[in-house]
Amino acid sequence: MSNENLMEILESLDQRVEDLMHTISVLREERRRLQEEIGEIQRQRDELAAQVHSVTATRTEVRERIQSIINKIEQMES
Repeated sequence: MSNENLMEILESLDQRVEDLMHTISVLREERRRLQEEIGEIQRQRDELAAQVHSVTATRTEVRERIQSIINKIEQMES
């Protein structure tokens, strides 16, 4: 194998390594961005779960108060 062929092979390998390093960099950045997005989605999910819990509690309270009013009306009628 001549020195010229060896140099061409080394240059080719060097370029492939640089391309792979760039690809790794891009993938790391994408992973970081996706992790941030996942964090935001989890925060939104937690917030929505808290809202659902609050609405459910309010609904239960309203239902109980309405039932109490109905019971009082029924007692007045009898």
